[in-house]
Amino acid sequence: MLFSVSWLVAALAVTMATTLQAVTGFGAALVLVPLLVLAYDAHTAVCMTMVISFCSLALLTYQVRKNIIKPMARNLSLGGLAGIPLGAYVFIHFDVTRLKIIIALVTLAFALALLLDWVPRRSFGSWTEAAVGAAGGFLGASVSMPGPPVVLFLNHQGVPKEQFRATTAAYFCLVYPASLLLLLAVQALDRQTILTALSLVPFALLGQMVGLGIFPRVSQELFRRGVPLLVTAVALYSLATTLL
Repeated sequence: MLFSVSWLVAALAVTMATTLQAVTGFGAALVLVPLLVLAYDAHTAVCMTMVISFCSLALLTYQVRKNIIKPMARNLSLGGLAGIPLGAYVFIHFDVTRLKIIIALVTLAFALALLLDWVPRRSFGSWTEAAVGAAGGFLGASVSMPGPPVVLFLNHQGVPKEQFRATTAAYFCLVYPASLLLLLAVQALDRQTILTALSLVPFALLGQMVGLGIFPRVSQELFRRGVPLLVTAVALYSLATTLL
């Protein structure tokens, strides 16, 4: 229901999440899903996050399109399309709460490995990029969180912040609509959820404007070190809100 307490909480969460997304190219789903689950059931929260994230990412991707690393974005996207069907199956048939716990633990492990420099930096081929994209596609369709594998991979590769933001945004801009179309095709997405999500899009655009203003003030070193810290913090938060 519009203007209810749940809707107002969601509006604030959307503004915060899309501000983060405009700065980093990711993070909306990592913040939104745990917060929306406090006001809506898990499946509704996941679907709303897909709609809102896509609407804000479409504009961001257009604005930063010149910085997209096209070969990497292509490989990630092809892998993402392959991972979406299994993710949609899990979304429909499995307990999303348990899956979120597993995702939070795995994400936390990878983020800590990056923070502690346990992962040697080296280049990977197109098949690795596709595999990372497939993992993101699976997570995007199942819990609306395609970010962790892609974000940690790009951060591990030392991608400059401008290209990092543009490439992740372009990838997510494909994963989300493809996931939504599949869920619509199997009638796993209802009209009321879509309308509620669309009513929150203005707040997503507001958050994006704020984030775009912040981005030039973030240094490359702060960005590189901040990404795994941010993912670690959100993974801990997601785990806490799921268990408590």
